[in-house]
Amino acid sequence: MADEELDEIHHRWGQRALSTGRIAASAVRLAGRRLVGAEGDADRLLGERLARELDGMKGLAMKVGQILSYFDGVLPAETHEALRKLQKGARPVAFETMRQEIEEAFGEPVSALFEAFDDTPVAAASIGQVYRARFERREVAVKVQYPHVEKTFEADFGRIRSLARLASLATAVDGVAIADELRARVTEECDYLREAAWQAAFRAAFADDPRIVIPEVVQARTRRTVLTTAWAAGDDFYAFVEGAPAARRHEVGLLLARFALRSLFGLGTLNADPHPGNYLFPRDEGHVVFLDFGCVRRFEPDFLETERALVDVVIHDRRAAFRDAVMATGMIPQPRKFDFDVHWDMLRHQYAPYGQPRFRFTPEYVQAGAKFSGPSNPNLRRLAIPPAWIWVQRLLWGLHAVQVRLGAEGAFRDVMEEALATRLPPLAVPA
Repeated sequence: MADEELDEIHHRWGQRALSTGRIAASAVRLAGRRLVGAEGDADRLLGERLARELDGMKGLAMKVGQILSYFDGVLPAETHEALRKLQKGARPVAFETMRQEIEEAFGEPVSALFEAFDDTPVAAASIGQVYRARFERREVAVKVQYPHVEKTFEADFGRIRSLARLASLATAVDGVAIADELRARVTEECDYLREAAWQAAFRAAFADDPRIVIPEVVQARTRRTVLTTAWAAGDDFYAFVEGAPAARRHEVGLLLARFALRSLFGLGTLNADPHPGNYLFPRDEGHVVFLDFGCVRRFEPDFLETERALVDVVIHDRRAAFRDAVMATGMIPQPRKFDFDVHWDMLRHQYAPYGQPRFRFTPEYVQAGAKFSGPSNPNLRRLAIPPAWIWVQRLLWGLHAVQVRLGAEGAFRDVMEEALATRLPPLAVPA
């Protein structure tokens, strides 16, 4: 791993406030350069500075950086490239610090817990680091949580909640409820026993599809702050995109869509972190390895049914039924002031990949969608957004951003139709 090791992450309020200030300064400079059309090495240098700061903070800050790294068009291209390193991390926490976490979790030394343990992490992510080890004569991946990482959420979400309260003034949006929803999901990620249970549930749910591989959890070496799974090998996302033929990339695009949409509409449960660092692509094999089940959201049946009906109306171009389908969602508290034509155009664009026989994802498609999030959209301050809806949007925009990177093309409508028609038993909520 490049760069120096960290003894610990910044978890105290003052430390994180200082880092947040530096991040804000870099972001303002990047935004300013983008507005005036400036591009070049300065964008890369600013991006590297931003990545370094986010990497040192870990937690929510690093997670936001991961999201920005693959949403093309949000920042200059050179900045996106610099932020990519956040998907695996470049500044690991020192192993001696992480060793203590393992030994405190099990009450035994690492040498007694594993037959072999490589102390160089293979990934340093937002909440924990991943190591390669051997247990009971097989290779395993060991994810170890950073010490004090939960305290970083207390510091970060305190500020986010205050900002959300101000941002939602004079709107129908309950910003505090959304902030609390985000906090609940991210806090759950710190419980690796819960993640292990979700991973096992998803593995069982997709056992009928050999193209979707979810590593087995090693329960004997899993605790609340340590998660051990079977080792999975494969190229990372960017190596795959660079080296795979177009036909394979198209195949993978359809597979990623099937996993996401079947999870949402079939299982009523969403693995809500579809960033490129959570996939592996074994060479010369037709499957994809899906990693990281820490951020999972389960949906109420009523919410899913209204979303299912709305999507069905949009992808089949049934404009006459649109108003009733939107009203059924409960997101329009004042229909007289709502522009249903603009909302129709927005959803027709968002679901365009699923409304035609074949679709090719392009940067222009994602960039065109950004206009619906700007001030020209008269409905933005008139939507009563339920927290659950945020995760559906994150799924779609995250999935579509990944598809653009793949240059994916295919019959995505068939995948959506299959997902809408699938009703499987919902996954059990981990205790």
